[in-house]
Amino acid sequence: MKNKLIVKGLFGSGMVLQRNKINCVYGTADGYTDIMMTFRGVTSITQSDEFGNWKLEFSPGEAGGPFEMVIKADAERIEYNDIYVGEVWVSSGQSNAQLPMERMKFTYPREFKLPENPKIRMFTVPIRWALNGEEDDFEHGENAPAWIAASPKTLGQMSGTGYFFAKKLSEELDVPVGIINASQGGSPIASWLSKAALEEMGDKNEYLRQLEYYENPENVAKKQREVSEAQKNWDFDLNRHCVFPDTESDEGWQPCTIPGYIDELDSAGVVWLKKDIVLTAEQAEHFNSQKTWLWMGTIIDADTAYVNGSQVGNTPYCYPPRRYEIPHGILREGRNVIIMKIQKNNKNGKIRFYEEKPYCLFTDGVYVPPTAVRNIEGHEESLAPLDGEYIDLKGEWKLFVERKIRDCPEQVFFEWMPTALYNGMLAPCFRYAISGVLWYQGESDAGHPAEYKAMLVKLINLWRHKFVYGAKDLPFVVVQLPNWSDGHGEDTAVVNGGWAEIRQVQSDAAEIAGRSGLAVTIDAGEWNDLHPEKKKTVGSRAAMEALRIAYGKSFISAAPKADLCEFKDGKYIVHFDCGNSGLVAYRVTEDDKADFSKEDSAVQGFSLLYENKGELVAVETAATLVDTGTVEVALQPSYGKLKELRYLWADSPNPINLYSQNQLPAMPFRIKTN
Repeated sequence: MKNKLIVKGLFGSGMVLQRNKINCVYGTADGYTDIMMTFRGVTSITQSDEFGNWKLEFSPGEAGGPFEMVIKADAERIEYNDIYVGEVWVSSGQSNAQLPMERMKFTYPREFKLPENPKIRMFTVPIRWALNGEEDDFEHGENAPAWIAASPKTLGQMSGTGYFFAKKLSEELDVPVGIINASQGGSPIASWLSKAALEEMGDKNEYLRQLEYYENPENVAKKQREVSEAQKNWDFDLNRHCVFPDTESDEGWQPCTIPGYIDELDSAGVVWLKKDIVLTAEQAEHFNSQKTWLWMGTIIDADTAYVNGSQVGNTPYCYPPRRYEIPHGILREGRNVIIMKIQKNNKNGKIRFYEEKPYCLFTDGVYVPPTAVRNIEGHEESLAPLDGEYIDLKGEWKLFVERKIRDCPEQVFFEWMPTALYNGMLAPCFRYAISGVLWYQGESDAGHPAEYKAMLVKLINLWRHKFVYGAKDLPFVVVQLPNWSDGHGEDTAVVNGGWAEIRQVQSDAAEIAGRSGLAVTIDAGEWNDLHPEKKKTVGSRAAMEALRIAYGKSFISAAPKADLCEFKDGKYIVHFDCGNSGLVAYRVTEDDKADFSKEDSAVQGFSLLYENKGELVAVETAATLVDTGTVEVALQPSYGKLKELRYLWADSPNPINLYSQNQLPAMPFRIKTN
C-alpha cells in the first residue's frame, strides 16, 4: 500500500539542522490527520488540513549529534537517524560552485585519505529545471537525493567550493556544518530568479518573452525534438566515414606539435593524432604493475584516447582535463602507439591543446603538478617511487585529417532558461532553515556587467525574502571571479576590462545589498582553464568572509580595498583599508611568479588608461609600496589624457604580488581620474 505520510524537501537521515533557530518540517498525509514529530526528547504535534498539507515548526537547540527523529501519522512512521545540529549554508551558482572534489583528487590527494568527518555534510540538489512556477519537493524513492558526510568514499561527490567552505567553518566554529549545494554549470543569473522578480525589474522583457514561449510544454517538447534530431543526424554524419587509422604506416600523416594550435582543419570535423613511444621491458613491467595515467591537458573540442588500439577514455566537451587511467596489460615492451581522435564542432576557432598543462604518461605516485601555481596555495607534492615511470608527451606528434563537416547544430539547455533553476532546484529548499548563502556565479553573465549588477542585488533581496526560516538580512558571501582569459594568456594593461568589469559589479552589488561579503579570488584561477582547481583557496576565503559578516568575528579582516586616492607630487597615492592587517608586496621572479618567501617594495599590476586622439590606450606603470597601507603609483604623461587609474584590471592579470599580511590579495579596482 502506498504511504500517505510524506515528508517533503531536504529532510532525511544524515541531515544537518540549523541550530538555535526555528526550523520547519512539512509534507502531506490524509486530511485532518494528527502528525507527531519527536526530536531530542521533545514531541511536537500538528494536524494536516483538508487537503492533507501539514507543517511543524520547532527549534533543534544547540549544536550536537548524532540524533534521531521520528514522525508519525496514525499507523505510519518515518524515522531519520544520524542527524546533526549545527550551521547550514546554501552554496549556489554555476560550474565552479558545482565542480566536484573528484576533479581535484590530484590537487588535494591528502583530503581523500582523511577519515570520515561527520561534522561536514552536503546535500546536492539534483539538476532539475521547471518553467511553470515553484516546485516544493524532490524525487522520492531509490533515486532520491540524500545527505552525505565527508569520507574517502563520498568526498569525490562533494562540491569542492562547498567542501572547503564547510571544513573551514566547522573548524573555526567547532560545530557541524551542512551545505545545500544547488548549482548548475553554465547557468546565467536569470535562471536563478523568479518570474515575479524579472517582472518587477521592469526592463527584462526579452527574458519574459523567452519564458512565455517555453512555459507552454508543447513548445518545449517541439524544441527538444528538433534539437535531438539535428544532433543525432550531425553525430551520424560526423562519424559514419571515420575509420580507425593505420598506425603502422605514416602515409598521409603530417607532423604537428602538442601543446598548441592545429590549423589544418578549417571546418568542423575529425582529425587523428598519433605518437609512438618505445618502452624497455623494465618500463613496461612498471607501467603494468602500477596504476598508470595518460594526461593530455585540455583540448578543444572533444576527444577519444586509445593506447595500442584500446580505448582508454573520452571527453565530450572542451573543459575537463584529460586524465585517463590505462588498464594493466595494454602497454608492452617495444613500440606503443597513443592515438587521439579529436572532434572540432565548428569552423570558427581552432583545435587547441592548451599550453601550461601536463601532457604525459606516468605511474601513480610520480608527482605531476596538475595545474600551474599562481597563488599562495602550493601543490601537495609527493616523492616518486624508485620504480616510478614518467614519459613526457609534449613535442612532435603526427596528424591525419579524417573528416570535414558542417558546424554542429545549436544546442539548447532548458536549465539555463529564465526562472528554470529557481523553480526546479532552489524553491524546494525555501522552507529549510539556513544561516547564509555562498554565491559563486557570473561567468555566463560577464558580457553584460551593468545588467548583472542589478540582477545580483535583486537575487540577494529575493532569496532573503524566500528563505523564510533565515534572517531577514540573510548573510551572503559572493565569490568574486578569479583570473581567466580563455587561454589567451596573461596581461596587466588592457583597454576593455572583460572579466574585470564583472568583478567590479560583484563588489558593488555586495556593498549595496548589505551584510554581504566578497571573497577575493583574483589569484585563484588559471588563465587557461575556466574551472580552476584551487578550490581550497576559494572555499577557505569565503568561509573567512562568512565568519566576519555572519558570526561577528570582527578581528577577521576582509581583502585589502582601496578607499582613498590622492594626487601628490606627480604621483597617485592610493590608501588601502586592510582592517586589522596591513599590506605586503612579494618579490616577483624572472618567470613572472610571486615568491611568497621574499618581500619587496615594487608592486605589480597597476595600469593607466589614457585617451589619445579619440583612442584609448592602456599601459602598465610602476608602483611602490610605501608603508603597510599605502602604494605610490607613477604616471606615464606621454600617452595623452589620463582617464583611469587601474589595478589588476584584466581578465587574467599576472603577476599578482600585493597581499595583506593575512595572505589575502588586494582587491582589483579602477578609479576615474576626471
